[in-house]
Amino acid sequence: MPVTSATAGAVRRAITDPLVPVVLVAMAAVAAAARDSMVLGWATVGALAGYSLSGSV
Repeated sequence: MPVTSATAGAVRRAITDPLVPVVLVAMAAVAAAARDSMVLGWATVGALAGYSLSGSV
């Protein structure tokens, strides 16, 4: 079944949605906090803050 432009557009929008990287970094922050990795936890929190302040969201 060939991929139509409407399907390709929907897939492209889902992949480039700003929520995807925010969720991935938030999951990394939770995982780092669960492992009691203070440096990694703060690094991921900083990544979230930088991402939100950069205007990407």
